[in-house]
Amino acid sequence: MIKNLVEKHDDKFQRLFEIVPGFLTWSVLLSPLWLGKIAPYAVAFFLTFLAIFWVYRAFLHLIGVIIGYRRYKKEMEVDWFRKVQGLWGFEHLKHLIIIPCVNESYEVLESSFASIANQKYPPENIFIAFSIEEKNSKRVLANVEKIKRKFGDRLGTVWTFVHPQGIPGEAVGAAANRTWAGRRALEKMRELDLKTEDFLMTTFDADMRMHPQFLPRLSYAFLTEPDRMNRFYPTAVYLFDNNLWEVPPMMRIQANSITLAVLSSWVIEPHIKDTWSCYSVPLTTLIETGFWDTSLGVDDTPFYWNTLIRKKGNFEGNHFYVPVYADAVQDKGVIKTHVSQYKQLLRWGWGVITFPIAMKGFLTTKMPLSLKLSKLYHILEQYTIWRTVTFLITFGFLLLFLVNPDVRLTSVGHQLPQITGIILTTAFIFLFPLTIFRARISKTMPKEWPWWKKFWGWLEGPLVIINLLTYTFIPYVDAETRLMVGKRLEFWPTPKVRSTKSRNEA
Repeated sequence: MIKNLVEKHDDKFQRLFEIVPGFLTWSVLLSPLWLGKIAPYAVAFFLTFLAIFWVYRAFLHLIGVIIGYRRYKKEMEVDWFRKVQGLWGFEHLKHLIIIPCVNESYEVLESSFASIANQKYPPENIFIAFSIEEKNSKRVLANVEKIKRKFGDRLGTVWTFVHPQGIPGEAVGAAANRTWAGRRALEKMRELDLKTEDFLMTTFDADMRMHPQFLPRLSYAFLTEPDRMNRFYPTAVYLFDNNLWEVPPMMRIQANSITLAVLSSWVIEPHIKDTWSCYSVPLTTLIETGFWDTSLGVDDTPFYWNTLIRKKGNFEGNHFYVPVYADAVQDKGVIKTHVSQYKQLLRWGWGVITFPIAMKGFLTTKMPLSLKLSKLYHILEQYTIWRTVTFLITFGFLLLFLVNPDVRLTSVGHQLPQITGIILTTAFIFLFPLTIFRARISKTMPKEWPWWKKFWGWLEGPLVIINLLTYTFIPYVDAETRLMVGKRLEFWPTPKVRSTKSRNEA
């Protein structure tokens, strides 16, 4: 009955669920103002709870980073190609690497293809589907041909495709380009009589580089997984070493925050993780899901939810710790770089479009109730609490006292802000060990830097609090607000600019 109702009134349910995340976020964000007059003590205790919750999560984050770093170091010492060679099915396993491209330069593409050519894996079992947007195809395809001549057979099989502009129903973004590459590659496989069930597909951005043991480690994870066809395979170590020390401090803080957050979350909460950026799935799973949703510009999390619903809840990650390396945001000039960072995070924040997908899926698909409730809790936590917590614990009491000055005169109003301050100071202490692990897992500072610049580099870890109040807050609330009021996001590709030094080191 519910399924029929949702399907009959799909547009109305879609619009309702587009409104919910933004409405809840703004309700919580402004709670000291609208609730502070009628229930000030409730607001005060809520803000104190948020501070305790934030410290708890900060402690878990630190533990996750410590454990994740140890696993990373352990995995990096293993010869994964030797281990995977002895597994049943290895001789048949092939890899399809899908790379969508907008207008990346030769230098960016060359380093990415070089990392594939340097894989400790048989090149005859590596297939690359490279798709370029039509507008820039002539220059980029010429560069790819030059790269193919440089690396020769070490690259394996390289298929190049041009994604046409203006296909009806397609939104601008990576999903359409990636889907075009996947479907054209499937046609090539059928022409060559290749079996799709032998392929593991990996999404790969044009600026990324793989560690030489990435494909062997991925293959090992896949071949040793009992329920391999119902899993996706991501790395927990997502580094931005391509240009980490070439970008302004805020971009570096953002990049390192992502690295540590991804690493920690795969240790602490692997059951709630979804597909993001670089991940792998059996090619048959990609086909069953219908590739990526080309009507959405976002290509990562919608794929997870569409697949989870199709598989009735039986779809989760099997992660590993051999890394990939991406670009931190870098544009021409400091101001353009900061603007590009905001646009990238706004695009990531647009992942909130998965909320309607998830909610309609919960209402129309049979899956365990416990799974639905768990997923729903973590979605609401992500889109409501984590969007607002840093702002509220920083400015919440100030807003409460502004709307209801009398609260300051009460014992509760006097003591709770002090208690909250002590709690947050404790949480701040957790940031210092994270600085050490950040330095160990990421690319080291340039040796030629002067002492004062190196000293500033060490201070960047605790300055993450500034990032939490700006880049990790404003773009995501912006995205939820746009969805709530019915606006659609215009997608901008993140520019890939490399300095001469970073090109040579890549």
